[in-house]
Amino acid sequence: MEKSKARNSSEDIADGEDKYRLFASMAFMIVVIIVGVPMWWKTTEVYRVSLPLLDIMSLSDEPLKISTKIAIFTFEKARGKLLVKELSEAYANNDLWHPQFVQILPFEKALKTKTPAQLENLLLKQNQIGAGDFIFIEWEKLQEEILLTSDRSALMRSDTSASPIKNVINLLILQTHRIQQILNENPRHAVKSEAPQTEYDVVISILNPRPDIMNAKWNVRMAVETYIAPFLKEVSQISNYTLTTQWKYQLPFEADLKQVRDNTKLGRHYALGEANLPHIITSIEKNLGVGITAKPAINLVVYITPCDIAPVHIYNRHNKQATRQKVDSFVSPKWGGIIIANPPVEACLTYNTAQEPVEFYVNTNDVMQIMLYQLQKLLDINVEFNIDGVKTVALEQIAPRRWEYEAYIRRSAVMHITTSSNTLQSLIKLLDNISYIVINDDVGESINHAYESLLLAKQALAKGDLLAASDFARSAFIASEHAFFDASLLAQLYFPDEQKYAIYIPLFLPIMVPVITSFSMIRKLLKKLRNAKKEKYA
Repeated sequence: MEKSKARNSSEDIADGEDKYRLFASMAFMIVVIIVGVPMWWKTTEVYRVSLPLLDIMSLSDEPLKISTKIAIFTFEKARGKLLVKELSEAYANNDLWHPQFVQILPFEKALKTKTPAQLENLLLKQNQIGAGDFIFIEWEKLQEEILLTSDRSALMRSDTSASPIKNVINLLILQTHRIQQILNENPRHAVKSEAPQTEYDVVISILNPRPDIMNAKWNVRMAVETYIAPFLKEVSQISNYTLTTQWKYQLPFEADLKQVRDNTKLGRHYALGEANLPHIITSIEKNLGVGITAKPAINLVVYITPCDIAPVHIYNRHNKQATRQKVDSFVSPKWGGIIIANPPVEACLTYNTAQEPVEFYVNTNDVMQIMLYQLQKLLDINVEFNIDGVKTVALEQIAPRRWEYEAYIRRSAVMHITTSSNTLQSLIKLLDNISYIVINDDVGESINHAYESLLLAKQALAKGDLLAASDFARSAFIASEHAFFDASLLAQLYFPDEQKYAIYIPLFLPIMVPVITSFSMIRKLLKKLRNAKKEKYA
């Protein structure tokens, strides 16, 4: 009897120990699996700000709409009404362009004007012709069918039909073909130019390769402040410009010059072939010192030709002299322009006779007129066209023509919108494919700001508010570029999930082995306890 009691006592003790072992193993598993693993997973996950991913990816689904107001003034009410009707019908089914054609009825004060300039000023003052808008003004005594002014207006002859007006609107005012190139999804037909940057360095360099014999006199600072600075101030809606000047010496042309006989007092000049122009840029670019800032540079170079090779004239591929306004110059897109400042013939005759240093003054007006033209070409503001019966008044101001510049603003806004949308969508695809890239608060704020600015820019374009659309599109472009090129996006680029597992598994494996083996022990203990319970009540 005592032996039976002792055996039962020992079995109870064993059952108690098994229960403690069971509870200890289960507690260990609960701590490791239910608490430890989620905590590890949470503390090692990549931080990502919440973003409107679906909304950004659907930016391209909503087509762009561009509105503007185009007014028509005629001396006969019926003729103006007919032009407005025909032009409105021409754009009725256009998904992109939504110009609003309005008729300005003839009034007594307009009928009494004596000159087209008076009529133009009167109509522009009395009617709300804002940025991006335009007005066609009828004037009977006009040689051309349409004469574009420097403002937001054009004169048209009394017999001008709707067809040439539509051509001017499409090709010059709205520049629909260029906008379509920007929006074209086919890369073969899309425009290849980049969106205008927010900041540029405009560097004006005067190169005098032979200061020992050429004493060139020129107040460059005054010339730049008189011509270039006011121009850049007028075109600062899209970009900010930092203007600097510098003199460089002993930088000769590294190009093949050919001597050509002529009937001038010098009896010859030197021909610079069009094929040699890129070599000149290559030879002088490394000495201009424009690569010390991150901002893109626009180089405007004035090269003072030494008398021993002066004058130098540029010849095109057809072997014809390409001198423009008595000045030889050329433009290299995205880089800048070079102007060849040949010294006066009299100065070179003196040098050839006496072989002594000569002194002369650079013609400021000639050089600066060409430089302004180059700037307009480099910024893509200038519009060169050839339409029968359509002409433009000569530019008698430093600022560009208003309608040309506003067409440039419209193109830039569309390009900024397109570029920003593509940048954001590319970034979202990248972040979706690579899950371990961190999206911190700064990047998330830039992405959200770019997205919101894009929506506002599109709304402003649809309403015809060109300047507001330009500001919002520029802001979206800056924010999207900041987000895409943020350095924090690369911080975790070399720590993908696979490497995370490779680092942490050796740490967790020694702990997980007893956890896994405990499953078998727990199963055996539960079975043993279950059998013991059955025997007890049997």
